Amino acid sequence: MKTNSLTVPVTGSRKRVQVSNHFSWTAVQKFYNAMPGEATPCKNIYEAKMYTAALLAVLSIVFLPLVIAACLVYCSAKKGGKI
Repeated sequence: MKTNSLTVPVTGSRKRVQVSNHFSWTAVQKFYNAMPGEATPCKNIYEAKMYTAALLAVLSIVFLPLVIAACLVYCSAKKGGKI
């Protein structure tokens, strides 16, 4: 298992430190591409975000708060940024 360590020196200055996250849109894209029968072929991260937004929109019929998550993913895909 991969472990991450973070060492921060104690100084008076403040710096932003980015710690890696196990969630990435590349991992989501690989998951969609691994679906049997090529049900959800993704060529790029934008398509992975759109599939996720559509999936959350469909699931929001059953669980209403997912509407907010679907909107956030959709807006993120449109801007080309990260959530």
